[in-house]
Amino acid sequence: MAAITRLRAIRMKYGISLLELERHSSFSNQYLSALELGSSKRTAKNEEALGRAMAVVAGARKESLAGLEQTLLRYHGRLLETTEVSGDEL
Repeated sequence: MAAITRLRAIRMKYGISLLELERHSSFSNQYLSALELGSSKRTAKNEEALGRAMAVVAGARKESLAGLEQTLLRYHGRLLETTEVSGDEL
């Protein structure tokens, strides 16, 4: 069994990419990767920043899923109907 950081385990379990985490943190995806691999130093500042970033990711996903639930309720029983959408609606 290989040892990995909890951050990586959580990211992998919930399908969070390094790019998504990068968007919500002050770290590049290369630095995030180095932190996950243990080749960059673990600090309290890094732990705090990554905790905040992961909370933002979770909040964004929660918001997105709430929107999905509303959309599914609106189109219940009509999901296979054809519709016209513009490129920005996809």
